[in-house]
Amino acid sequence: MRFAIAGGGVAGLAAGLAVARAGHSAVVVERDHVMAQDEPDGAFDVVRKGIPHFQQPHTFLPRGRRVLRDLAPDVIATLLDAGAEEQDLSAKLSGPRVPGDDDLVYLWVRRPMVEWALRRAAAAEPGVRLVAGRQITGFVPGAGGFHLDDGQEICADVVVDALGRYRVPPGWPRAAARPSECGAIYYCRYFALVPGAEHVTGPWLLNPRGDLGYMGFNTFRGDNRTFAVIFLVPTADHDLRVLRDDRAWMAAARAITPLDVMTSPEHALPITDVMPMGGLANIDRTAGSGVAGLVPVGDALCHTDPAFAYGLSFSLVHAQALGRASAAHTTPEDLTEAYLADVGPEARERHTFALETDAARTLAWSGTPVDVSRRDGCYPLFAFAAALATAPHDDHVLRRTVGRVGLLDPVSVFDTDSDLHDRIERIWPQLTRTPCGPPREQLLRTVTDELVRS
Repeated sequence: MRFAIAGGGVAGLAAGLAVARAGHSAVVVERDHVMAQDEPDGAFDVVRKGIPHFQQPHTFLPRGRRVLRDLAPDVIATLLDAGAEEQDLSAKLSGPRVPGDDDLVYLWVRRPMVEWALRRAAAAEPGVRLVAGRQITGFVPGAGGFHLDDGQEICADVVVDALGRYRVPPGWPRAAARPSECGAIYYCRYFALVPGAEHVTGPWLLNPRGDLGYMGFNTFRGDNRTFAVIFLVPTADHDLRVLRDDRAWMAAARAITPLDVMTSPEHALPITDVMPMGGLANIDRTAGSGVAGLVPVGDALCHTDPAFAYGLSFSLVHAQALGRASAAHTTPEDLTEAYLADVGPEARERHTFALETDAARTLAWSGTPVDVSRRDGCYPLFAFAAALATAPHDDHVLRRTVGRVGLLDPVSVFDTDSDLHDRIERIWPQLTRTPCGPPREQLLRTVTDELVRS
């Protein structure tokens, strides 16, 4: 079959590789002028107007790493050679290893590097043709392909919608969806470790993260000794939007443990300005457009709060599923039905998970008391925050928690494990919990004073 893929980001490139390696041909069309490069040096200079979050933190969750290893082991090898880093959480287990522990590994790499490696592999794949710098102007009825702004018509048996969660060409068929606001704005900044410094370690399951009761923070490692720090601020808190200013952001970081150490000049130096990201929503389009031969992948199928970092991994999961469907079915109608049946249930489950967790987080940040210590309290935060905090202290909790947040298990595996819930409830009261930052008004005074001084 012939595949016409709209969008040359991670989802589109992975889909092109997957169907080509299943024996088909694919044309991948990207609106931005991006070309395949042999070396990663220019990956961060690429202008990606079509992807506003291009420079924002991304990571391959354990599921994404496993799928990439199966789908394109050459790509994962290229990333590791270029400076991507793996973090094996099985090292935190106190008892013997069991089957499945080899998957408890995160792959840390920045988004531009991921696209560079995938585009390099796609360009070398005999069944893939890359078209860059061309905009799609219209959809050919019946999923027969699409028109480009230079008059070309890309003909195909199957059209892949890898256009992301943002704009689509006029008349482009998509499933109706009702967006649900994530409830937060993200203020991110990337740093590079100075010579001799190492990534901060501590009691966290993964990397430093915390909640101040009115906002939160998270950290993500990157490739080549880089890391990102993200402030998660309630959309409704307009005062805290001051954190978009580099000076205010740094003042806030200095007031929070362990960000004060991580962002100190003795430990790391900033390599980007503060990058705000707002207007975020959870969107479920898994019902499909109703057009046989039109299949959505990545954020075009389902988009969730970036705090959960599902984007890269689901792009690979969807590409792999598309490859399976293309190998098993010979008509666009059968392929579309089989693909949506394959990827839909998991995407819907994770969409619901994101909605519930976002709602609980918003409630907590509004000042409403929530109990995360018990399953019959605020369950979404019990199963997220309490699980992450207790995981380093119990092997079963660790495996189940990584399975949940790392997409290795269905959400239901965690939700139906009463022994797991008992362990979390037993461990939680034994943990030492100290405030990681000042109260809201004190933080605002700190950042305001910094702006006045400078």
